[in-house]
Amino acid sequence: MDFVFGLIEFGLMILLFIIAKVSVKHASNKWRLVYAAPTFLAIAIAVFDGFDVNYIGIYLAAALQLTALFFTFDQVNRKQCLAVISAVLIVANIVFISISPSYHRCEYYADFEKAFETLRAHYVLDKEKGIDWDELYSKYEPVFKEVDKTQDHVENYKAWHRFLGKFYDGHVSYCENSEGLGRDAFCRAYGNDYGLSLARLISGEIVAINVEGYDNSYTIDSEEHDVMGMHTVKEIFQPDTAEADRLTLKNAGIKNGTVITKWNGRSVEECLKEVDYYMNQYPVRENEEFYIPIYAAGIGRNLNYGDTYVPEEELTDREGNNISDNPSVDITFLDDNGNEKTVTAPNLGMYAARMFDTMGKIDDGVNITNLEWQEVNEDTYMIRISSMAYDRESYSGSDFKMVSDEVREKVEALKEAGVKNIIFDLRSNSGGNPYFVEAVAQIFAPKGEHITYYNAVINEKTSSYDRNADGKYEMGVPSAYEGEDLWHDGKVILLVNSQCVSAGDDMTYIMGSLPNVKVMGFTSSNSSCQAVTGVGLEEGEISFSAVPTLFPDGEIAIDTYSDHVGRTPFDEKIPFDQEAINAIFDKGEDYLLDYVAESF
Repeated sequence: MDFVFGLIEFGLMILLFIIAKVSVKHASNKWRLVYAAPTFLAIAIAVFDGFDVNYIGIYLAAALQLTALFFTFDQVNRKQCLAVISAVLIVANIVFISISPSYHRCEYYADFEKAFETLRAHYVLDKEKGIDWDELYSKYEPVFKEVDKTQDHVENYKAWHRFLGKFYDGHVSYCENSEGLGRDAFCRAYGNDYGLSLARLISGEIVAINVEGYDNSYTIDSEEHDVMGMHTVKEIFQPDTAEADRLTLKNAGIKNGTVITKWNGRSVEECLKEVDYYMNQYPVRENEEFYIPIYAAGIGRNLNYGDTYVPEEELTDREGNNISDNPSVDITFLDDNGNEKTVTAPNLGMYAARMFDTMGKIDDGVNITNLEWQEVNEDTYMIRISSMAYDRESYSGSDFKMVSDEVREKVEALKEAGVKNIIFDLRSNSGGNPYFVEAVAQIFAPKGEHITYYNAVINEKTSSYDRNADGKYEMGVPSAYEGEDLWHDGKVILLVNSQCVSAGDDMTYIMGSLPNVKVMGFTSSNSSCQAVTGVGLEEGEISFSAVPTLFPDGEIAIDTYSDHVGRTPFDEKIPFDQEAINAIFDKGEDYLLDYVAESF
């Protein structure tokens, strides 16, 4: 309500000032009811929207009008004076909340309303994703109304990730305008750090990874590779005993790869069911299941998923009881002899930093410049493509001849040198321009024309994309490229993961279907391919799939449907096993790249 409530009350005071004279000419006890209107409105707002101490001046101004009920009709000056006093109180209250540094109501609810209506009108995959708009609104409208009432930026973060996660679309996201609030919310939204992350092996067991105290694992003191800059706020979250407690798990015998059987006396599988939002979008169900254990490692004893204890700040458990002591977790594991043991792991601070580091160790590609080549062995070279962008001038256009020329020159040189294999490192490819993809694919594709996608036809009157009677979008102009087949006798492997998204999915689809190309990874690519738009809100911005991209048969290209099954090529799922964990978290090796190179 913010200023609207105050303005309505101010308007009522102007009305009462005028009515003071009118009621004399048309005497009736019914006029007395008008003086109760400001109080009735204030009570209604307090009941339905919550009492807010910052409105105290407006509440007093409204209550003051009740005294006019005891004035006679001819006491016009008193009534008008009362209206003026109330109006001054209201103006003073509005000025206070406008300039007070401790009071600024964020438009969380209004942002949700705008975003929801925008998505409902322009999101192009609602049928494919099985979106039930009415059900979504009925579930999340009260959530955002409560967030708006409490003005809790952390709960706002959680609400957006829960809400938008229902779209299962890597192109649907929310970003806060305030970098400070966004970072703080991220730090507070994933629970506490108990010295490890969790992962599921290809064989099904849940194991410890990134365990505190091992050489290549994350440590609470680490500032290296901290792209989020979270080390700048770590001390706020760390208990005084964190440094002394940091080796608790290692001393108990838990190491990278140790099987974890219970979390606070419950099966880990039971805890995984509580995870209901993520840092990223996982449209493919199989990919989602791969990452869920990583998130669950932040759940504290008697706390809900995402609850984060911060020293010197109040926190309540599931029953609403205040937690004054630093929370801990009972971790049950199998020792080297296969016997179950339990250790109480103390809180070392926020879990978000370790979680982010864990995902980076699993997902990050080779840390070299985009389009840079690197020798793997005498038979194999690797090209790193972290985004589908070459330079600022070409990014928004369709001419990527310079990319084709650069790749063609290198491929011909490798052929001349006797190289037989090429690895495309597309891990965590952030996407970009699809014409970049065609510029690279043409070098490797068989000779002749290759149609990639069709655009959809927009309805100029409604500025939307209409579906035909069969439920498909009307097909427009196709995009195509000419193959050159310069690597006819060589082999290619695309190395992907769930964070290979958008134009990264394009390259996975276009090149993955070529006869001498194989797609591999711990997980398949993201499966999100439609063109994206962004809409600014008061407190943030949403992005979403807004322009359909179609296969030649008229079906939506690449994106998952309501079955959450990936639709990009994926030839071999690399086993996430004890060998992989040892290489990644103990030795710091690029296990995936080595595995792919050996698979040739």
